[in-house]
Amino acid sequence: MRNKRAGISLVALVVTIIVLIILTAAVIVTFMEGGIIEKAKEAVFKSDIRTYQEILAVKNAENMINLATGNGEGGLYNATELAEIQAIIPEFKEEYKDLIAISNGEIVLGSESKEPYSTWLAELGIGVAKTSAVALMEEGDYVKYSIPEGERKTYNITEKLGAEATDWIFNDVDGDYWDIGEYEEGENIIGYNEGIKWRVLKKDGSAVTLVSVDPVENIYLYGEQGFTKGPGALDAICQEVYGGRNLKVEDVNEVLKYEPVPYYYNSEGNQVNKEIGFTLGDAIAEAEWDVSGWSLPDDYEDLELYYYYNKSACTEASEIAKDMIFRDKYYWLSSSCALVGFSGDYADFYVRRVGGDYVGTYYLYDSGGYEDSSVFGLRPVVTLSSSIQVVDEEAGGDTQETAWEIK
Repeated sequence: MRNKRAGISLVALVVTIIVLIILTAAVIVTFMEGGIIEKAKEAVFKSDIRTYQEILAVKNAENMINLATGNGEGGLYNATELAEIQAIIPEFKEEYKDLIAISNGEIVLGSESKEPYSTWLAELGIGVAKTSAVALMEEGDYVKYSIPEGERKTYNITEKLGAEATDWIFNDVDGDYWDIGEYEEGENIIGYNEGIKWRVLKKDGSAVTLVSVDPVENIYLYGEQGFTKGPGALDAICQEVYGGRNLKVEDVNEVLKYEPVPYYYNSEGNQVNKEIGFTLGDAIAEAEWDVSGWSLPDDYEDLELYYYYNKSACTEASEIAKDMIFRDKYYWLSSSCALVGFSGDYADFYVRRVGGDYVGTYYLYDSGGYEDSSVFGLRPVVTLSSSIQVVDEEAGGDTQETAWEIK
């Protein structure tokens, strides 16, 4: 008994080591095959995608506001390449490239489908890109579109602009362009026209812009107030009643693929041609005119120079584009311009319009204070998201009878 030693047998030690090895292997397998590491990876991935969706939603909203108000290019985003996506979502991780893309303002499956990412994306409700109405529509197509009933409003010029506005703008409901007659109470109230028809003015892949088939309303503009406040009032009317804005000269130039040449006359009476963007303020500074006696609007320095052009000059435009822009009924554009006269000692101020077969202007007042007036229609413009769908993808839209019906 005195020679007995306490301890553990070699067999017990071996058994213990084997058990530890088995347990360690089980833990490693648990981590490596769908265990904690995989769950953590899934959680991070899904969190990233949700973050990207939130960022994209904000960017889309900003762009659609810009597009609808005419403050710049906009619409819903589309992007497939890594650099394109990171330009929209700077936080986007390079390791996710090709797994997802952006289509019609939404996160969708990318060009590469592999597990477990495909499963995780499906669990987030992310699938393949949908075919939008924008992809089916072509320039000039007719579209059945009606402002949602709850959004239809009227525009009362007196309430919006004040009673004095009826001296320079009102809705001439009798439709007589050349003889406006006497203003009557109630004629300045403009409401949504249920029978209005629309065509596709242009599309950029992320949105489609519609324009009324024919001019609507008959808006009277007069004198300096009509010149300075008129274009903004025309946009405000279209925004309130039709949910968009009025057609602008920039839209017309883009659709007709024409680059007009603005110009003014110098003191010798010679025409001086300039590039788009050259303003009256630039012309006055360049020619060193004395304008101390001129009657000028507050923002005269920013006014673009005068130009006009005929339908025959638009050799690059399609016949469909020409048919959309040039109408029998004249209409105002929400754009102003100015022209320095032949002697260089006065300026004329215009609101742009389209009439018959030319893009031109109508004179409203000059720097000497003389005023004029006229009545023309409006061309409301609305921008729709590319998320819209058509009821029948085979319906077409090349005539009013086959106009696209959207949902």
